[in-house]
Parts: sequence; C-alpha cells; structure tokens
Amino acid sequence: MRLKCNAKINLCLWVKGKREDGYHLLDGVMQSVDIFDIITVNKATKITVECSNKEFSGEKNIAFTAAKVFFEATKITGGAKIFIEKGIPDAAGLGGGSADAAGVLLALNKLYKTDLSSAELSKLAVRLGADVPFFIEGGTMRARGVGEILDKLPCPSGIYFLIAKDGVKPSTAQMYRHLDNLENPYIPNTEEFVKALSCQNIDLALTHIGNSFQSVTGLYGIDEVLNGTNYNAICLSGSGPSVFAVYKDENDANTALKLLKSKGITAFKSVPIKQSIEIIE
Repeated sequence: MRLKCNAKINLCLWVKGKREDGYHLLDGVMQSVDIFDIITVNKATKITVECSNKEFSGEKNIAFTAAKVFFEATKITGGAKIFIEKGIPDAAGLGGGSADAAGVLLALNKLYKTDLSSAELSKLAVRLGADVPFFIEGGTMRARGVGEILDKLPCPSGIYFLIAKDGVKPSTAQMYRHLDNLENPYIPNTEEFVKALSCQNIDLALTHIGNSFQSVTGLYGIDEVLNGTNYNAICLSGSGPSVFAVYKDENDANTALKLLKSKGITAFKSVPIKQSIEIIE
C-alpha cells in the first residue's frame, strides 16, 4: 500500500501551561498542507524501515515505533516492510515524522483488516506524540489537551502558504523549558481565531494567527526577508524553525518564493487541504 502523508502547519499554537505529569497543555489549530512524504507499507514477518534519507532508516524512525505499537495493541503476530520517500523537510516543525507514523497506523489497519475506528487509531497515535492523532484525519482541527482533543473546523480557502526553513531545529524539550521560564510569553488568541474561521471570515482569522514559541525564537529573520512582499500574516510553525507567511494573492506568493530561493532559503508554496493521509494505491 502506498500513501501520501501530508505535512501540517500550526495556524495557532498557545502553550497554556504544564500538567503535574510534565506534559504541556495546548490550545491551537493545525492545518494540513500539500507538502508530503510518500510511504510504502507491505506485510512482512518483521518490522523494517528504510528511508530515502538513510539517516532516518531503522528502528529510530517513529514509523518503526508506530508499527510496533499497532502490533502490540492488536496482538497480531506480523510485521511491516516500510519505505519512506521524504518530501517534507526534516526537523522543520511540519510534522513529517508524525505524518508518517499516522500513515503506518492507517496502512496496517487496512492491510491486516483490523477495522480499528479513527477514535481507536487516535488512542494509539497519542502514544507516539502529541500531534500524531491529528494526522489520522487531518484537514483543519483545533487541538487541545496535550494534542489529543480534536475538533474539526472548516478548511480555509483562497489563501496560499509560503513555508520557509532557514535554521536548525531547536530541541522541543528545551523550547518548552525556555517558555516555562518566561514571565510574559506571547499568548495567541486561539478562541477568536476559531470563531472567525468558523464564520469563514478569513481576513479576521488571519489577524489572530500566532504561536507561543515565537516568544523564544522570533521568526528567524524570515519576516525581515519577506518585508514588502504583501503577506497577510506570518507565523512560526510548531517549535520551529519553519516559518510560514500567508498570501491572498498567488502572484505575491510566487514573487516571495523566488526571493527566498534567491537567498538560498529552503521554501515551498502550498495550499490548505482537507485531509492528512491519502491512499495512492
């Protein structure tokens, strides 16, 4: 089975605080975008993972852990031969590994005919990471709790995302520690963003885009590079280092894309889509 596993960006991300067990409480909106990895999953006698980027082959890949969790939960004696063709930039805050993990769960559920529901798959997904449950369905979702409480939202239309990566991904754990120590971290207004998006008032929604982690990292200078390119909003994705700018005019987005690439910055133009995982064959 071959699947297209699409990336995500965080249209809003408010880190609200920390639970007694150390996990952070979130309130944000995640959005699937048309940048993707392609994974191929076949039945096998054991679990193996190969990746087009050899650095991510083997047991350290979250796709391996996803397969292990599936077989442990279903008590099936089996395996999976997994190949990942990377299209999503590594360590970028775009959820590439999480998308692949969700894709493996969905593929094995079909290959082994276990008929697990989306809710049951999400329970397995949360064991793999806070944003993995989102990728089981994807599209546009408000994510709360530690990322496992998901509510579907309408997918925005008529906008283009310009996603830029120009930096090294910081340790997420370290980012949380820095954020915990800030006296007045930036708090995006997720509630107002959700209200505006629910009414399809895209202009108003864009005024509420934001990410708590910007208090720690800023925007990696991408906002300065794109100054004057007529973007409608700009924001950090996840814990970085990817930054995305939102354009309502595709020509403006194309001009900005050329500008970023001329400066040697990894960049992609994308659009919002309504699902994370697509079965190719």
